[in-house]
Amino acid sequence: MSFLVRAYPGPLALSTIINLAYTWFSCVSREVPEPYLDEYFHVPQAQQYCNGDYTWDPKITTPPGLYLVSQLLKPLLGCDTSSLRILNTIALCALVPLSYGILRLLRARGHQDATPSGVQSTGIDPTRLIDAHSALNIALFPPLFFFSALYYTDILSTVLVLGTYGYSLRDSSTTRSIAGRVSIAVIGFMALWFRQTNIFWVAIFPAGLDVIDALNKGKDSNTNPGPRDATTLLRNSRSGSSMYDCALQDAGPQNYILFVLSLTMAALRKPLLVLRIASPYIALLIMFAGFVIWNGSVVLGDKSAHTATVHIPQMLYIWPYIAFFSFPLLVGPLLRPVVPFLPKKLQTIVNDGLNASTISTMPTFLVSVVFSTFGLIAVHFNTIIHPYTLADNRHYVFYVFRIIRHHPAIKYLAVPVYFVCAWLVLQALASQASGKEGTESKRDHGPTNDKADHRQPRVSFITIWLATTALSVVTAPLVEPRYFIIPWIIWRLHVPCVPASLSRNPLDGKTVYNKRLILETIWLLAINAAVSYTFLYRTFTWPSEPGKLQRFLW
Repeated sequence: MSFLVRAYPGPLALSTIINLAYTWFSCVSREVPEPYLDEYFHVPQAQQYCNGDYTWDPKITTPPGLYLVSQLLKPLLGCDTSSLRILNTIALCALVPLSYGILRLLRARGHQDATPSGVQSTGIDPTRLIDAHSALNIALFPPLFFFSALYYTDILSTVLVLGTYGYSLRDSSTTRSIAGRVSIAVIGFMALWFRQTNIFWVAIFPAGLDVIDALNKGKDSNTNPGPRDATTLLRNSRSGSSMYDCALQDAGPQNYILFVLSLTMAALRKPLLVLRIASPYIALLIMFAGFVIWNGSVVLGDKSAHTATVHIPQMLYIWPYIAFFSFPLLVGPLLRPVVPFLPKKLQTIVNDGLNASTISTMPTFLVSVVFSTFGLIAVHFNTIIHPYTLADNRHYVFYVFRIIRHHPAIKYLAVPVYFVCAWLVLQALASQASGKEGTESKRDHGPTNDKADHRQPRVSFITIWLATTALSVVTAPLVEPRYFIIPWIIWRLHVPCVPASLSRNPLDGKTVYNKRLILETIWLLAINAAVSYTFLYRTFTWPSEPGKLQRFLW
């Protein structure tokens, strides 16, 4: 069994998600055969499209991509409620090979010509198991997995966003052919037919990464100069000899400022290169701007209830969101401060199994004060509770905000929680491989070697990811777990690798069990099981609609 898992991790991950997704789909089809909640709008609209009637329901805010796909697949799947739902079940399964492909591309970019450890001795690349297991866990992400059995837009929307990102990773931004640029624009354009905020993830996010990649080509990357080198660094960026970009684990607030200044100067020096690299994404932005002008709004219907606004606390809510769903990946950073005080045997277990051996970068006093100050200002002046949030007790967010509204001080007391969660989430990205490989890697302040770990994020990635996330959620007045799906997936794709489950450590020949990935799988399955059971069997009724079962959902 161990050999099969190591030799065929991709097919095993795919077969696992197919079985789990189809089981969930079957349970929902049996217990909830009629459209539920937003399906009241989506299912009839799709059935109209299937019948060739393109009359638009003014209550629907998202574009008609989901309905067009359903119409296209009508001869194969049909257009009844169950047939429409299974489209998302199939799409969820497609996320496994798609995520796996992205992980392999990210790994290839990091290792280039390096041979992964253990390949020569066994003929099996142990990193394939890491990536297949991670891809499975991504597909098990509860807000995604849950809606795979309902007719919502989120699953196919996510597939197309990841398709755009994956395609942008296939080749270098500087050598990409015209056909490659057109393909990226086409896939990105298709993603816009499912959710409007995808514009940020198919245009801004990959454009930022591609431009940085192009400006870095053939340059010496300054990774962590001291403060006295800042003037020289910016001068070098302006001259085109180098661009600043350090590893996340070595970064402080000043490093982000230096990166932005360095990027700005490097981009201003080569505007034609930037325009050429960003051309497919600029085309997408122009098309989207044309749509907004033609439509008079970002949303299609129900415009009065979905007016774009500035909602800064969304960038606070995302941290506990990620921390909750990815708790097993954060246990290591959480335990690092206390590991030295544990018994030796327990230290070994925690270091090797939970990746707690990597040196933590504790937040400075200045960072703590700045985050807390801006957080308190944001929750005081900009906390927005949408009427839809308080009007519907079927959503879990309703109960979260009921707690926050229980006492005026709670929203302020939550700011330190947001800060701790943010630190843990970023520390998980800064983690190195655990076990002996990780402990032998010493932190220094010189140039870092990307080949040491293909997913060792740098300041550039964090900056672009945070900026894109802010653009996609800060404009939404409604706090909705589904809005954070893509930010979480992009974050999860870039969490550095750890030794593979059921693979052999090349240093001592012993079998290494990746406890973090295994615990993550168990954690996600437990959340899915609890939410699924509650949805199916913990029903209730409203006095205004007696006899009609209501169900809890994300």
